[in-house]
Amino acid sequence: MPLYDYACSCGARFEMMVPSWSSPAPGCPACGAATHRRPPSPAMHGRATPPAAMSTAPQSWEGVNNGDRDTITHWRRQMDARQEFESRHPEHKEHRDAVAAHEGSFERRPLTYKELASRAATTKDATTAAAEASRDRRTGPGSTSSAT
Repeated sequence: MPLYDYACSCGARFEMMVPSWSSPAPGCPACGAATHRRPPSPAMHGRATPPAAMSTAPQSWEGVNNGDRDTITHWRRQMDARQEFESRHPEHKEHRDAVAAHEGSFERRPLTYKELASRAATTKDATTAAAEASRDRRTGPGSTSSAT
């Protein structure tokens, strides 16, 4: 069985062995949404490896060791190398949306402005939409909480 790379709109990326090229794409292991097949990782021989993906960068103050200068410099260099790599290989460019919140309940799956806007369109209030998104992150989408 061949090994294929998949990506989800939530930002998750994974590899999976499937019976054939014509097999349907599996669901996302992180959120269960539909995924799409992406180009395989670049073939590197020897010790060369592609730079770390943008999604692996720390997303909180604690992630950069509370503002440690060496840690920030390290990640800055990693992300500069990734941007240069993506400019040479656009097929490996990650889709990134602007992030509205990334701490607390949004640590593992940041709240994007696109999601916030779609939620606010139904409630007509961004604060209520952000609170709903936070509650969904803690309890899981579709579940109801007894707290009012």
